[in-house]
Amino acid sequence: MVIAIIGILIALLLPAVQAAREAARRMTCSNKIRQMSLAVHNFHDVYNRFPASAFDPIAVNAGGLQCSSNSLILPFIEQEALYSQLMIPYKAGASGDAGLQGVVHRACGRNLRINTFICPSDGNSIIKSPSNAIDNTVISYRGSRADLARHDGTAANQYQMRRSWLRAGQFVGGFELVTDGTSNSVMYSEGIIHDCSSGAPGGSYKARLATGVTSRYDQVPQNCLNLKGAGGNFKYPTQTTLSDNGHNLGRRAWDTPVQSNNFYTLLPPNSPSCHSHWDETWVSASSNHTGGVNVSMLDASVRFINDTIQTQNLHRSVTTQSPSVPPANPYDGAGQFSYGLWAELGSINGGESATPP
Repeated sequence: MVIAIIGILIALLLPAVQAAREAARRMTCSNKIRQMSLAVHNFHDVYNRFPASAFDPIAVNAGGLQCSSNSLILPFIEQEALYSQLMIPYKAGASGDAGLQGVVHRACGRNLRINTFICPSDGNSIIKSPSNAIDNTVISYRGSRADLARHDGTAANQYQMRRSWLRAGQFVGGFELVTDGTSNSVMYSEGIIHDCSSGAPGGSYKARLATGVTSRYDQVPQNCLNLKGAGGNFKYPTQTTLSDNGHNLGRRAWDTPVQSNNFYTLLPPNSPSCHSHWDETWVSASSNHTGGVNVSMLDASVRFINDTIQTQNLHRSVTTQSPSVPPANPYDGAGQFSYGLWAELGSINGGESATPP
């Protein structure tokens, strides 16, 4: 009888213990995304601009192409030594890291687990695939590219993301770009890391990239959302997914493709992510927290955004100007429109009166 009573008590207590642990993990994730946001602010204090998502002058001057914004904020999250190693100036003919142009390829940046980059709720954050070490510095947080997913084009005009704080090369700017207000504009979100299990079809729509859905602003976002199935898996068990290569969700902290480090405020949080080419990708915010994701705003405050945040017009595509250069606002043949509150929170200068729920 006593054993039975103890068993009942344990059964009653276990859910509460699990809930308490997840609440602690969620708080830890919230604190880390805030640390990254404050690091961007500190970077801005020094350079009077945001770090670039690619072709940042600091990296370019060091000969370090393929350099994400994550690399650039390292000195502001107590990783000065690693930053100095990653930014070793390139020398033609040199051996070792000094002879590698891409920061993502430098050996000193491989197989690292940087505490600030990891949300403890993400079980996929472990280092895997030692034979492909370039994919082994993972990150649980992604910078917002707003709501208009583009074809990234060439280095000459790459990442002209006019609605996003996270730009590249000649398009990079600072807080002067944020006319919608820093407390109303999303900076970072959580993002589940690619599960690195097998190349089999199907699986988790939060931890894998679906292929075969053209994913840029002049296409229909609903086509990607329709892949969401029950139990956290793709609707179709035969759904093809991106194989375990470097261009996958959160698997290259130093790289520049969207799926490595960025997301769009387009599909609701915890929706599928879709991919048609390394530079044509819809990545959604995602987490293992119940009901939503932690996001930081450009004022470095942190909010919890529910999966049910308002989205709309996902059946509509934006009028084609050029796959490489989306317009300043969404519009189709019927005129300008909005993809909803979530999209408007991603935009830094759309003129919307959106405020976080």
